Amino acid sequence: MDEVKVVVAHSERATLRVGDVFLKVDADHARIDVEGEAMLLAPVPTPKVLWRKPPVLALGALPGCH
Repeated sequence: MDEVKVVVAHSERATLRVGDVFLKVDADHARIDVEGEAMLLAPVPTPKVLWRKPPVLALGALPGCH
């Protein structure tokens, strides 16, 4: 298993990185749904939404970003 890194964390949300996958865990389930939908519709490069099961949104890393 890859190392788990805490990217950012506060009282409402934590973002973890496991290899090339980012896991956003949010206390507000609706915010996860809105963010996932917005990323699918954005006209700029965004991470690929791998899966979404509130309270977690799983995103792939953008190419060239480490």
